[in-house]
Amino acid sequence: MVSLRRMNLCALLATLGLSVNLTWCTLAGHAAGFSATPEELGLFANSRLFFLLGIFLVGVAFVIAPRALREHDRPLTYVLPFASSVGTACFALAARQNLFPPVVLAVTGLIAFGMGYFWIVARYNLLLARTQTFTCAAWCIVFALAIEALVLPLFEALVSPIWQIVTAIALPIVSAVLFEGTRKAAIASSSEELDREGGDRPEDRSTRSSLSVQPRKGSPGRNVNAQRSLTILVVSVSMLLATVRSFSSIGLWGESPSIESDPLVGIVFWAGSSLLLGLFAFATLVKTSHWNLKTRFQPAILVVICGLFIVAAQQSPADTALPIVNELMRLDDSCAHVLFWMIVIAAIDALPQPSYRVMGTGAIAYAACSMVWVFLLGNGTMVNGVIVLVIVYALTVAAMHSEWFDAGHEESASGTSASEGAGQAAHNANAHAPSAAGNAASLSGRQVSQIITSRCQTVAMERKLSPRETEIFILLAQGRTRTLIQEELVLAENTVKTHVAHIYGKLGVNNRQDMMDLVLGSSDGKPDRMP
Repeated sequence: MVSLRRMNLCALLATLGLSVNLTWCTLAGHAAGFSATPEELGLFANSRLFFLLGIFLVGVAFVIAPRALREHDRPLTYVLPFASSVGTACFALAARQNLFPPVVLAVTGLIAFGMGYFWIVARYNLLLARTQTFTCAAWCIVFALAIEALVLPLFEALVSPIWQIVTAIALPIVSAVLFEGTRKAAIASSSEELDREGGDRPEDRSTRSSLSVQPRKGSPGRNVNAQRSLTILVVSVSMLLATVRSFSSIGLWGESPSIESDPLVGIVFWAGSSLLLGLFAFATLVKTSHWNLKTRFQPAILVVICGLFIVAAQQSPADTALPIVNELMRLDDSCAHVLFWMIVIAAIDALPQPSYRVMGTGAIAYAACSMVWVFLLGNGTMVNGVIVLVIVYALTVAAMHSEWFDAGHEESASGTSASEGAGQAAHNANAHAPSAAGNAASLSGRQVSQIITSRCQTVAMERKLSPRETEIFILLAQGRTRTLIQEELVLAENTVKTHVAHIYGKLGVNNRQDMMDLVLGSSDGKPDRMP
């Protein structure tokens, strides 16, 4: 597969970092060194409930304060991994000490653990969304899940409980260090690709720092129905992941998710599951990556939902199932995990809101739904097959709602046409220049496009954009998506992403809306932000 051969150092480091993050979480939830029961800790519910509360709190922060998180990115880079490491230690040692009340130490540690876990994994996936192709990002997540599934049984078989704890405490720091290496590799990779394309001058390379993880709002002119549909899709798939995970062997903490004690049988299960996970990603995500956004995720959603019927076939989630059934449920969980993050990555590109807010929306829906399931299942509530079938049906309706809701529109939610971009530009021009509103309203789309082109050329000269950057800048202002620009200019996807990052850096903006404000005039009526 060409996409596999083209995975660069950034993608490989991201895969390793994601696998470290997943291993950290699974070790703390299921390894023998963390086997203290809620009764021993004095907790009223399963330990995973408080971990999910940490994810929920980070999701809320992502939604309400994305700009503040970006501004404090560097301090958080050091503080949150360290706090996560301390939180993991607090959870592991809560039942083994008498200095603090075990319940207070355990809950505080679990919340810090959950906050750090989601913050780190969100940064990895945001970096993949910014620097890698959709296909490459999908394979990174698939390989990370496969590595984690192989490492955990080895830890259980070869590492003593005390060293399992030590390793888990160290892993958030390791993951954070790997992220910094991933970010630097992304900058270096983009530099090499631009040099091959001949689209960058040595004096422009200082702008490559703009490849650091930053939220953005997306482009103007999005169809409102498409935005709403994609948001519904993010929320419904978050709930789908929460439901699948709650009924898999990792839904509650305290027991090992390993299926077989025989290492040979375990390797066979791992190889089969990894192969099927790869086939799932290839058939339902990679092969459909060029489909319209309204339909591209339908096959993957249907596959995951079909997996939930395995749960419905059981009399109760608490019943002991056959090993193959348990393995299929875990495979379905992995498929749902890949699907969730790929939809989030697609939404980051498509929705006109900060990237952190998109991820926060998914985190809130996932954590809230998961906490409900953990509370019910952790207290022994019986959830029979009929209830599961009703839940599956409701999730199916919610997931497919985006297609029905936006069925009357030709355009994909992932982009806007050039004519719609021109129309939006005319609207912005009217808002920014009220005195010319009457004249602008009578302009045709072609005339507006010519005005935008002229204005972009002026801005490009003043901001010293290269010829290739100017070309892409004009297309962006006219409403082209990155995919259309890639096809029109015959450039690699990563090259277009890097050029866009450089353009934003030179213009001093963070997203396309700010770029249009600069081109057409600031929204508060002040002069254009020119040097």
